[in-house]
Amino acid sequence: MTHNSELTSSDSQTQNIALELTCPIGLENILEKELHDIGLTETRLGEAQVKLTTDLRGMYLACLWSRVATRIMMPLATFKVGSADELYQAVAAIDWSDHMHADNTIAIDCHGTNHAIRNTQFGAVRTKDAIADYFSKKTGRRPSVEKQNPDLRIALKIKRDQAVLSLDMTGESLHRRGYRQQGAMAPLKENLAAGLLMRAGWGKDTRFQQLVDPMCGSATFLVEAALMSLNIAPGLRRQYWGFKGWKQHDHRLWQQLNDFAKNERLQPQDLTVSFQGTDREQKAIAAARENIKRAGLSNVVTVSLSAFQQHEFEWQQQPTLVMVNPPYGERLGDEMALVSLYRQLGDWAIEHALEGEMMLLTSSENLARQIPIRPEKSSRVLNGGLECRAYRFPISDSHIKAGSREQVGLSAGAQMVLNRLQKNQKKLRKWVERENIACYRVYDADMPEYAVAIDIYNDWAHVQEYQAPKSVDETKAQQRLFEVVAAIPTALNIPETNVVVKQRLRQSGKQQYEKVDQQQHEMVVEEHGCDFIVNLKDYLDTGLFLDHRPVRKLIQEKANGVRFLNLFCYTASGSVHAGQGGAKSSLSVDMSNTYTEWARRNLELNEFSERDHQVVRADCFEWLRQADGEFDLIFMDPPTFSNSKKMAGVLDIQRDHVDLIDLAMARLHAKGELIFSNNYRRFELDAEISERYEVENITRQSLDPDFERNQKIHQCWILRHKA
Repeated sequence: MTHNSELTSSDSQTQNIALELTCPIGLENILEKELHDIGLTETRLGEAQVKLTTDLRGMYLACLWSRVATRIMMPLATFKVGSADELYQAVAAIDWSDHMHADNTIAIDCHGTNHAIRNTQFGAVRTKDAIADYFSKKTGRRPSVEKQNPDLRIALKIKRDQAVLSLDMTGESLHRRGYRQQGAMAPLKENLAAGLLMRAGWGKDTRFQQLVDPMCGSATFLVEAALMSLNIAPGLRRQYWGFKGWKQHDHRLWQQLNDFAKNERLQPQDLTVSFQGTDREQKAIAAARENIKRAGLSNVVTVSLSAFQQHEFEWQQQPTLVMVNPPYGERLGDEMALVSLYRQLGDWAIEHALEGEMMLLTSSENLARQIPIRPEKSSRVLNGGLECRAYRFPISDSHIKAGSREQVGLSAGAQMVLNRLQKNQKKLRKWVERENIACYRVYDADMPEYAVAIDIYNDWAHVQEYQAPKSVDETKAQQRLFEVVAAIPTALNIPETNVVVKQRLRQSGKQQYEKVDQQQHEMVVEEHGCDFIVNLKDYLDTGLFLDHRPVRKLIQEKANGVRFLNLFCYTASGSVHAGQGGAKSSLSVDMSNTYTEWARRNLELNEFSERDHQVVRADCFEWLRQADGEFDLIFMDPPTFSNSKKMAGVLDIQRDHVDLIDLAMARLHAKGELIFSNNYRRFELDAEISERYEVENITRQSLDPDFERNQKIHQCWILRHKA
């Protein structure tokens, strides 16, 4: 790019200005090279910044043309801050009349604290007071604070006992180019995208003939690359600059540089490179198309709603640069679910972009290793505060890992799993469509060596790995789990990012309810006219036991006009079905805070009043011993074992079920019914129960087609009082 122009000179242009240009960590050398290309060569590298000595014209050029910088700061003073008074005096000692007028508006951004300045708001207020008092003494007038677009934005940075006070010449972060909608999905900032493109070798005179982003999101890589190739200055679209209210701002010089930058632009018809992107998320493509339109690149950048594996890209122009920011995986299970995606990405790049390069950004070293290409180099960068590495993969014979081409596609084991999943899916399809089933089990250790359960929740797959026997090699078990995960997206037509993997160890007591993550991953699913909140990631169980679907339907059919009691209610799905079936009232009892709150939310979601449909947190044993109400229909699905601190004793369902059933039957109306279920595989109903009550075993009827292969998933009876 060329930035030399015949512009008038002034004293302000020749005066030296010391600047600090901040940038994303890891891109300091890229920013320095960019400045040198602009003609600004008096630079010094720092951490997440480049120090630059230049004149006014050089500062304007940096503002207008830097694609990598975050902010451009002009330090006014560096001083010690041992007290609030020291801060005040140091700020008041600056000759502010050189920089602003008394009636200007200002905003103070304070970053950092120490023993004297204990919070940033206090630091900002003391700085503001010092500036206001300076002008009050000098002119009798004082500047006012304006947080949005002030005339002058002032930054105070405190680190231990040192402080730096600067003018923010950009006014807001330079990554805000003006083409991206505020609030749109945007995990990758524009200046980080631009820096990574430069690191990969993209520029106005790049050797690459096309740029392809197979998971383009909101199209940040594509737009930034196109702006580079068209030589469009990234600062041209910005309306607000911090220096515009600065007293030494030269409006004429700034306008000349802007006019010159506009004349430097190439026309789209002069481009010799192309830009293509895909994403399988509709929201992402909608945001991408809007960003492309706002950037004026609708006839330059092409994006399509498609998975990259299925999309027909134009590959005539080679070599290709593939830029990709794939999902990283928040937890171990998420990472495992993405192994297949990364392998497919590498295979796809080898097949289509040989002799090109791929730049990949990820926070997971394990996932990066799945790419069947040896990286030439990698560098640390921060993406939204998350520590990542940018890997540069030359797609050449010398860098492709041995055997990779022969291994393109699924392994034999993964193909076997894929075939079984497709067979199961085909078998269940008519039933799923007829009954309008949104959540169901599609695989349950059908092949013993692949010991997982796979459940579908809308367009998500929930994979639970059963604990392998000690005789099974851990590495082999892990490999088999990878093969299962690799098969799911293709077999079930589910995005790789919608596969959730959990290792389901044998649980006891409170472990069965243990939280496995600290995030919120909720969604709403529908079943027989009822809506339920499920959480696929945060807990070992999702909030909806799929094997009890027929039991819940039975409750719904029997519920009209009844008083319903739900013991060990979990998330109260049975109570929701009772309400949907016309129950006069319901009472749901569980001792877990988490699940009673979840139960209330499920009832509220289905618009059942708290007055008629109550939730009680209590030990069911103790509650039954003290209860005196009567119910027409009772559902009880206790855990196999529980030793919660909230319980008076320890629950062992085989040992305690007689007492538990007796207590529940004491609350049952003479013509009522108790539905009793549990999932202990070796459970045997005590003969005493059959002697005292009418007992009907409905286990077979309580299993839908998706659980026919696993008839020990639970046992279920209906108990009635004898006449």
